[in-house]
Amino acid sequence: MALVRQSDGFKRYAFSVCYDGLNSLGFTYQGGNENCITQQGTDLRALHSVEGKIRRALSALVDGRTHGQNEDPSCLWKGDNFENFQVSSRTDRYVHALKNTFHVDIRRKDVDLMWSPQNLVRGLNFHLVQTARDEVKQYHEDCNNIISPNILRCSDNDIRITSCRPAPVELLPNKLFLEEAVDNDQPPYISWNARFTATSRTYLYRILCHRSPKRNEDMSGFVEDYGYPFEAGRSWRIHCQESPDLEAMRKAGKILTGTHDFTSFRGKGCYRSTPITTIDDIRIYSSHLFDNLPLMKEHQRGSFHDENNSQLISILVKGNAFLYRQVRNIVGCLVDVGLQKILPRKVEEILHAKNRGLAPPMAPAQGLYLTNVEHGDFRI
Repeated sequence: MALVRQSDGFKRYAFSVCYDGLNSLGFTYQGGNENCITQQGTDLRALHSVEGKIRRALSALVDGRTHGQNEDPSCLWKGDNFENFQVSSRTDRYVHALKNTFHVDIRRKDVDLMWSPQNLVRGLNFHLVQTARDEVKQYHEDCNNIISPNILRCSDNDIRITSCRPAPVELLPNKLFLEEAVDNDQPPYISWNARFTATSRTYLYRILCHRSPKRNEDMSGFVEDYGYPFEAGRSWRIHCQESPDLEAMRKAGKILTGTHDFTSFRGKGCYRSTPITTIDDIRIYSSHLFDNLPLMKEHQRGSFHDENNSQLISILVKGNAFLYRQVRNIVGCLVDVGLQKILPRKVEEILHAKNRGLAPPMAPAQGLYLTNVEHGDFRI
């Protein structure tokens, strides 16, 4: 990762992007470990990372490449006319984003002509759709009707570039530079960087609570409203006898707000040098699943009736930076508080213990959304 731009003829652009994480391998590009059958036999054919898809679209737009099923993954690490791709927040597989941000350096079309932000947004979105359609078409032609199940779930509308701006050209102080250090390999100033200039990140976690199945009035069978199909992969769906205790969850959330050592909520394999981070706010909301669908309210007065009174709980977590899987670990803990498996004061004990093994299990990825990344006064 280049901290200071050095290539002549390139200009840095900042982008925002939204995506559905269900059919991707997370955000980070994985090179030859995408769109393949792994050595362990896992079928990843037709599955790409979000970054991988954006890199393919970039390569098609600014390098003029066409991408087929057997392409060389190395050509996407650095294109002829783009380099230094960096995202602000690396999301896991199945995690969605309403707004993530990244930057990339793109070579000028010629000496006096730069790419306009409008053309980059339109061009990338066109190629995101086109490369996805071309891949499906090629699979059908090459596989003799023996299609990977992944290809049946592919969508050409799961990623959209939403905005673009030229990145600031001023150099910024490098927070990692230590003037007194003897072996300091960090430059004192860096170029604008999507990761290091992010001042806050906001995540939303959605939980769909169902009452446990019960018998019909005539005792002839069970009522089961657990499986609303449009919530599959969009929320953590759980059964519970009673509604979770939201006030207890809010008390536990206040304990976790502030600057702490979050070792007890740190995922295995975290790359950050310190477990100390700051959580600015944790908010917990609750509503009926269909409260935001006005048409469904009319149905509720008539033929439609939700026997299990499905409850949608939304947990909003905002901070400057997060440890690997920190938000999902926090949500898992808050849910255990809401289900009265642990008391709020136990959360404080878990936090101060600095031991991941004492904390409740992690919440699944499917209910997590990255909703916003802010870069101070610079708006993307």
